[in-house]
Amino acid sequence: MCTDRRNFLKASAGIAGATLLGSRASFADTHDVDFIQQPQDVPDLIKRLPRMTAGIVPIGDDERKARLAKAQRLMAENKIDAIYLEPGSSMFYFTGMRWSTSERMFALVIPQRGELAWVCPKFEEERARELIKFGTDVRTWEEDASPYRRVAEIFRDRGIRTGRVGIEERVRFFLFDGIRQEAPKLEFVSAIPITAGCRMFKSPAEIALLQKSNDLLLIAYRATWATMRDEMPQEEFAANCAAALNKLGVQGGIFCRRMQRRRLSIRHHAHVRLWQTDAAAARHLEPRTQIAGCGLCRGESRRAVRSC
Repeated sequence: MCTDRRNFLKASAGIAGATLLGSRASFADTHDVDFIQQPQDVPDLIKRLPRMTAGIVPIGDDERKARLAKAQRLMAENKIDAIYLEPGSSMFYFTGMRWSTSERMFALVIPQRGELAWVCPKFEEERARELIKFGTDVRTWEEDASPYRRVAEIFRDRGIRTGRVGIEERVRFFLFDGIRQEAPKLEFVSAIPITAGCRMFKSPAEIALLQKSNDLLLIAYRATWATMRDEMPQEEFAANCAAALNKLGVQGGIFCRRMQRRRLSIRHHAHVRLWQTDAAAARHLEPRTQIAGCGLCRGESRRAVRSC
């Protein structure tokens, strides 16, 4: 079996997490199925599960445009002139862009009026332009230049010399600190009224994705529960569930923690992703839909799963 650096790091993180949690807790994720369970160890019932992601409708460009328009409307209502976002769930929600965070700034500025703008390292410009679907204003910075100055230039070019700029809640402090030093006349506030004001209201397309994710999670739980036996190690239970999710075409994981002898309390999450492969590359088409919960226990899970 071959692996790359990213998968190696994921597996290492999983092992480290299990060590920190101790022997009473186990976590398994679909990313790590090949590391935590050999194919011959997967129960036949789980091996026979079909892929069930056909018919999933991705979030389209028109819906993302409507989200951007709503964000700009909320900015006007909250007297916020622009919002600044790092890579993550909100950037993906508004633009469909997935990008890993690092010490180098990659950012999105959504102004209340005018075209949105991007900031990225110069050496990443070509890849960024291939992935950007909304906005053509891409400001780059060299290693010896200041990315914070690029952000301040975007504000000035949008006519924002004084006023209020919303900072997304997950933005790291050193980025915020660098921006405010380059734009000292601006007042920086939380962007939560904008991001949450959009994301807390689900469209029919989002609800359909949430429902599909929930349905697949329950199918995986039913299949995993059918493999349950007395004295079954929680690590095996978690691995079976991750394998079931993987067979269904879902990316996700399961967290198991033994609360008392011969009983398991299970925290879980699952998410649905759809990929489309073309001649150029694999493109990520729709948002991760995460379902989280807790409370499945040996002796109670069978009844809980049947009733769902």
